[in-house]
Amino acid sequence: MMLAKTKRADLIRRSLLNSVKAGNQHLIHDAVETFNVTRQTVHSHLAALVKMGYLAADGNTRARTYRLGSHRSQDGVFELKELHESDVYSRNFRFIFNGLPKNIEDICHYGFTEMLNNAIDHSCGTHAHIGVERTRQEIEIRISDNGEGIFNHIARIMKLPEPRESILELSKGKLTTDPDNHTGQGIFFTSRVFDTFYIFSSDLIFTHDEGDAENYLLHNDEAHSGTHVFMRISLDSQKNLKTVFEDFSGNEDEDYAFNTTVVPVKLALYEGERLVSRSQAKRILCRVEMFKTVLLDFNGVDYIGQAFADEVFRVFANKNPHILLVPVKTNDEIMRMIKSVKSEVTK
Repeated sequence: MMLAKTKRADLIRRSLLNSVKAGNQHLIHDAVETFNVTRQTVHSHLAALVKMGYLAADGNTRARTYRLGSHRSQDGVFELKELHESDVYSRNFRFIFNGLPKNIEDICHYGFTEMLNNAIDHSCGTHAHIGVERTRQEIEIRISDNGEGIFNHIARIMKLPEPRESILELSKGKLTTDPDNHTGQGIFFTSRVFDTFYIFSSDLIFTHDEGDAENYLLHNDEAHSGTHVFMRISLDSQKNLKTVFEDFSGNEDEDYAFNTTVVPVKLALYEGERLVSRSQAKRILCRVEMFKTVLLDFNGVDYIGQAFADEVFRVFANKNPHILLVPVKTNDEIMRMIKSVKSEVTK
């Protein structure tokens, strides 16, 4: 009996929220008629929604009006066939983002549409579940599909040895399995404009967290079918799309092209391994010829072997003098090895 009452209360409150979203001036009367309840009952539900932050009230009791509060949420399941991400954003979710600072709204619009477009164009799935929640402090966006999984998809199309190598390629940017229609920039930039970004698929997790400002490969205890994207950003964030794009783009003479990337070197490490071989170096260097400046991030790597360093900083550097390789976040031992192989270039 209690469960039935709870479901009915949820139904009434959802209806009231929808009436406020639609600008219904007769929401109380309509709720009384629709649910066969008293005006007092409707007012109690409205008061509960105000208390929870879903609604805000203006005016005194008699002339009180309601508008959406700071706490907003929406979710739904959408068929991917012939779906348009911009329509879903505008028709189903725009109300959540209304009234936000422009930089936050721009970031949310970009991430939402880019990640939903990936599901539409690349997932090979039939449905996507989308959920967005806004509180006084932050916004969370979740987009899941029932496709083959992003890491499996990339590994299959690019003929990679195993799905985990897809994460290293994703982290570099300019990765697309459909180059005629996509630039491969969506995940790279979305992962950097949000404070927290996760992709779950199979037993792998790719994450970029602003708190650490690094890319990580994690293993999940439970395998997830399809692809699940989670994004979060604080409403007081000062980040904006323009600045993030500029950080990885060229100057006016270069048409502001996306020509700088950061390669998290540790993503080439398998458990128990060290970076010692030329094959590992080639894995790191795959596709970096698409960029003009390559920041090789050695955070989390404590040692590299002579063959690895030689392949990167002498062999590749000699063959590609137009590409600037910049090692960052290195320890003293790694820098000594890099300097050692570089010295061979000038001999």
